Amino acid sequence: MKKASKEEIQNLLELFKRLDIEDIENPNLNFKHIGLLDVYPKCLTEEEAVLLLGPEHNRSYEHKYTKYFQRFEQSIPGSIYITKRPIFCRRNKVKESVYKIENSHELMGIIIQITREECLYNLFVPEAETVVIGNFDLSWPIYSNSEYFKIFNEIAGEVNLYIRSN
Repeated sequence: MKKASKEEIQNLLELFKRLDIEDIENPNLNFKHIGLLDVYPKCLTEEEAVLLLGPEHNRSYEHKYTKYFQRFEQSIPGSIYITKRPIFCRRNKVKESVYKIENSHELMGIIIQITREECLYNLFVPEAETVVIGNFDLSWPIYSNSEYFKIFNEIAGEVNLYIRSN
């Protein structure tokens, strides 16, 4: 993995307007397609979440997420960029850096870190005009302005995951 160049970062900013996509209050204003990559076809109730979610739950579904992103990567042209997001520290104390994923092995390492909630990343896919927000409980928002969103939905179904949309 290598640090993205200033030009690559500028291209991401021109396309997505910002890198802290997770902080957009109304993503419907910025993206045509919005979904939530998840293990479940519906939002869990509070009781279900307490019973089901946790580190063991995440590990039991980790293979589905790695399989999903292997297929995801094969289905899109171009590069994937990431920004690391702090989990337990103030945003203003951590300098945000953008990195370019150079191979599948690097991407799978990132996906495993997110599934285990060791670190959260935003994954930017400029050629597919798509951002995936690594998040807790294996519920990852996907924001897209391209028709690749349909392909991402198909891949989810093939690996027994769901992309829930409104």
